[in-house]
Amino acid sequence: MPIRDLDLTMHPRDGLRVVANRGASGIDGFTSTALGVALAAEGPVAALCGDLTFLHDQNGLLVPPGSRRPDLVLVVIDNDGGGIFSLLPQAGAPSFEQVFGTPHGVDLVAVARTAGWPATRVTDAEDLPIVLTDALTTGGPSVLVVPTDRAANAALHTQLRQATTATLRRPV
Repeated sequence: MPIRDLDLTMHPRDGLRVVANRGASGIDGFTSTALGVALAAEGPVAALCGDLTFLHDQNGLLVPPGSRRPDLVLVVIDNDGGGIFSLLPQAGAPSFEQVFGTPHGVDLVAVARTAGWPATRVTDAEDLPIVLTDALTTGGPSVLVVPTDRAANAALHTQLRQATTATLRRPV
């Protein structure tokens, strides 16, 4: 969902380079790709991903001892599962949560720390820009885990879709 949300709401601006990963919906090798971008970049890199993407390539966090440590901050949106499916018709199915929601219940901060990465849980959205700027300024690898709610995200997307539809139907 994070890249879809950015596609929907982010305004273009100077001084920002956006790199996207492809694969199975962009999750294959995401962390490894972000590491490669950070190692090649001239300055710190922030990478945004969802929790399932982070878990899918968590071995990418395993930087061999003695290797150059990247200036990379992974910002992980943790909605405990597959948020995109909450926007699809099957969201109302009786077995939705188990089959499509795919809740993992994993402590993503602990995953990052186990791999030797400093990690912080950011529970207040207003704190995220400050914590992110701090991490980028400090340098080195780190992970910021931002808990969110899948149902609230789906409701917001429904509101945005309805507002867009209503606006497009207005006479000019």
